[in-house]
Amino acid sequence: MRHLAPNDSRTTDRIQGAGLSSLAAGRSPEIESRLEAVLVTVLESADCGIVLFGSGGDLWAVNDRFAGIVGVEPERLRELRNLEQVVAKVAPQFAHADSEAARWRQRFRNGEASRDELELAKPERKILERHTRPVLNRYKQTLGWLEVYRDISGQRQIESRLFHSERLAALGQMVSGVAHELNNALTSIFGYAQLVQKRTRGFEWEAEARHILEEAERARSIARNLLLFSRGSESERAPVNLNEVVERTLEIRAYELRLENIRVELDLDRQLPEAIADAAQIQQALLNLIVNAEQAIRQTRESGHIWIRTKQIPEDRIAVEVADDGPGVPPEVILRIFDPFFTTKPAGVGTGLGLSILYGIVHQHGGEVSVENRPGGGAMFTLELPSTTKSRAGDEKPYLIRLSNLEDQVTRDKARGSRILVVEDEPTVARLIADVLREEGFLVDTILDSRQGLDLARGRRHDLIICDLRMPHLDGRAFYRQLVQDENPLQHRLIFVTGDTLAPRTMDFLQTCGLPYLAKPFLVEELKEVVGRTLEQISGLPATSTGALQQDEEVRGYEQSNPRYWKHYER
Repeated sequence: MRHLAPNDSRTTDRIQGAGLSSLAAGRSPEIESRLEAVLVTVLESADCGIVLFGSGGDLWAVNDRFAGIVGVEPERLRELRNLEQVVAKVAPQFAHADSEAARWRQRFRNGEASRDELELAKPERKILERHTRPVLNRYKQTLGWLEVYRDISGQRQIESRLFHSERLAALGQMVSGVAHELNNALTSIFGYAQLVQKRTRGFEWEAEARHILEEAERARSIARNLLLFSRGSESERAPVNLNEVVERTLEIRAYELRLENIRVELDLDRQLPEAIADAAQIQQALLNLIVNAEQAIRQTRESGHIWIRTKQIPEDRIAVEVADDGPGVPPEVILRIFDPFFTTKPAGVGTGLGLSILYGIVHQHGGEVSVENRPGGGAMFTLELPSTTKSRAGDEKPYLIRLSNLEDQVTRDKARGSRILVVEDEPTVARLIADVLREEGFLVDTILDSRQGLDLARGRRHDLIICDLRMPHLDGRAFYRQLVQDENPLQHRLIFVTGDTLAPRTMDFLQTCGLPYLAKPFLVEELKEVVGRTLEQISGLPATSTGALQQDEEVRGYEQSNPRYWKHYER
């Protein structure tokens, strides 16, 4: 404490000079000593910095907590005598020293209660909350000036992270919608490019069609990654190819890495066993490491290298190493590098959460993560994960597509001529499905509004329904549940089409109903395969058709009454 210690001979003079002599009048030295001791104890016990000035600016008291907050030794503060000396000593610690010093003096001169926030730059960045008010006697006369300081850096960080999380959640929803729409467009691009390639085989245009397919495949990979990162799904452990996760993660950052002149070199063990992990979470962990390496490199140079290596290690574990040629990690930082909100990067670069999230993900998987400095400069992070060498044979799910054999083809030839109803709100996707299946000999009816499609399904005039899962008005789930409620046999003759197989809700539904599905964007051969397989499983013969003439009359009548919703394709 400044000027309040019992052995400070100047205390009485300062009390009298401050107009507080009435407080001490008639009191014995013992009582005064007790009051001072109580005041000292209260101030030093407070979890905030406290500075007390006289009305003329004389420094009466300052506690050690204030010294700790502003990063000045307590002994140096106790040597100061007035406001000007305190400002001169402390203001250089702030981010905007001159303006903060002027504002400090102005608040004292105004003498009004106020609250503001200060940004401390040294010895470490902090956000301080300052409350100021005059000290008044019973007659409302000013006796002194009180300033109370609190370190609210943690509170501001939490608020910032919450705001950041809300923005990420909103961004995730937007990205999910964009990826879904992109998958719809890619479905048509894939399908028609394949049809063009088939029809131009042996001609000069075949190469152009192949280029379209290659670029569409690249776009499909990007859309899948967008969906993967927009999902906040629960952890689902399964055998995962770590090399594929590494390559998929790099696709996300490829453009930024090129812009920053950062070269990535891969050394992937192609004999690497699979890891038991959640692919989405491991991809997020690797992305955090790659971004961390980028930021480290940019701190000291305009270009650099990142090395990523996968390898097998003892005890049925596998590892991935991510190294960079940045400045490395100081020894005093290594112990705290995985702490939440801890960062050595400049303000505005990073959130201080990337490596802590990485640490949590790896440990939830029963793995380990470590960091060390490379001999040639830079840092290297190593992730260790449990692996499996078990074969995945026999792990195929009933709704996945498999290759056909000769007997399947014979059965499928019998099924041609079956009538298929396509319920799809995207006109180009609906037209593609109709065109492909029409070439295979099926009779195809397409409708864009699921409510009208349900009315047609209730007529039980079709042998198979292909239905989009995500549609306005009546989505695929509700469409299926209504068929079940109606006890319509078409509930078992249904193929879903979806652009969002990564959403847990979607996969839970598909696995529960046990029906086949196509993931957008799908290939022409995948469409043919799943349709043929489904018709084969329902005995290969139309079971609900009652004659093409009667069906055509009903379809034409419905088309005339609902021209807005109906599109009809037939052989």
